[in-house]
Amino acid sequence: MSSSIEIDFLSQRAWEVRNIYLLIKNESFLTKKQSNMVCMFFYSDIAQRLSYNLTHFQSNYIIIILGLLIYCMITNPYLLFAIIFIMFGLHFIRKMPPDQPLVFGQYVLTQKQLYTGLIIISIPLLWISSLGSTIFWIVGASGTLILGHAAFLEPGVDSGFASTADQV
Repeated sequence: MSSSIEIDFLSQRAWEVRNIYLLIKNESFLTKKQSNMVCMFFYSDIAQRLSYNLTHFQSNYIIIILGLLIYCMITNPYLLFAIIFIMFGLHFIRKMPPDQPLVFGQYVLTQKQLYTGLIIISIPLLWISSLGSTIFWIVGASGTLILGHAAFLEPGVDSGFASTADQV
């Protein structure tokens, strides 16, 4: 007895889904011109929101990007080590007097040679620490968060007063 009730329930639900599909597929639901007008209004509204919110919340968005950058540094110790190594190397080379080369045993290294050596060592370190994927992750995550927030957040009431004040 319960199986016939389940079959009736499922067939009723399947019929309703088919009806919705036919309604959407039907030309009279939204004509091509109407659907284009709805899309154009929607995209122009999003463009206005982006333009307003990106300027209004710019400092908040910079904090979001910096937060994601710090998160990547904490969760990727190889990248953190590579960046600290490069910073200390640059600091050490910059503090050296330019006219006095570094004497390391029997080798005499100029400032230019030290910068070249630091670059040669830094490239494999950054490659191993996956700097490229980290950069793309930060760009993608921050872009999704920021553009999603800016596109869907309605501008505040003060934006309407600012536009009318400019007209007067």
